[in-house]
Amino acid sequence: MGCSVSSSLFVAITFLTMVEGVLTFFIYIKERRLRKREQSPFVYSLAVSITLLSVFSFAFNVRLLSRSCQNDRSITWCVVLNILLRYLHVVSCFCVTCLALYRYLYLCWPLHCPVLVTKRRCCYVTLACWTLPIALVGVPFAIDGQAPCADMKVTVSFSITYIVLYILGALATFVAYLLVALEFRRKHNSASPNADIAKFDFLVKVRTERCALHVFVLYTILSLPHIIMVIVSMIDSEIAQVTRNIPALLQRLHLLLFLPFYAWANPFFRAALTSWAKKTWTRLTCGDGEGDFYLHSNGTKGESAEKAERLRQEPSV
Repeated sequence: MGCSVSSSLFVAITFLTMVEGVLTFFIYIKERRLRKREQSPFVYSLAVSITLLSVFSFAFNVRLLSRSCQNDRSITWCVVLNILLRYLHVVSCFCVTCLALYRYLYLCWPLHCPVLVTKRRCCYVTLACWTLPIALVGVPFAIDGQAPCADMKVTVSFSITYIVLYILGALATFVAYLLVALEFRRKHNSASPNADIAKFDFLVKVRTERCALHVFVLYTILSLPHIIMVIVSMIDSEIAQVTRNIPALLQRLHLLLFLPFYAWANPFFRAALTSWAKKTWTRLTCGDGEGDFYLHSNGTKGESAEKAERLRQEPSV
């Protein structure tokens, strides 16, 4: 895979990711019910971190293509590519972990969730998601006595800190999904006298197990190669750039799936997105019927979305 091909793929994937981030912001700002939800700071934070990461990656690869793949290796780009992008990687991973933990509390502790999860506490946790990854710079500085990229390269301590933080976030996300699946498997194993309830419990059990499997597969196939490449790079720094680009592309593809899989997985968002898409299409085709597709915050469509959410026992994440 040549430099121009890989850079073009980076540009395409990061552009789509930026569109997703902007669209997420637009829908959440437009729809009052989404803004009022306790976990909305997690979604905002996830959208910001992924969009910023995509903007920097997009700018670098567009610049690389415009210069015929000649990189000047300046300290600015060393900071952007090796520190800032990995910092944003960890932030986005932590935000996904928060959404997964909220999902666990919402489904497995429905009576305690409204007490434990408040908007203020979610804001504090969101602030922690942006503060804790500063350890990427603080730990190497404390160990090596200099900041990363001071000599145009990152140290082993920086790479180890990044690996530990990212794996902890990914592992916590998978454990939260796994706990939900185990909880509904336990409920399913306790026989219900009502056939309809038993069928519903079986469907929920299958769905939660499938979600846990999807999380495991996504992190294993799309993110694990990136972590392995970071480990290999600590051992052998003379790895070809083409070999480095493949795991990085898989990682960008995983980021592209973050928002649809985690932040868009509730009926309120899907209803608002569908309503906006239909209304936009109607305007573009010079049609009428804008009112037919408008999603009112207190209208019947909102009530049906709430009913669907209760029946499917899906969290608002």
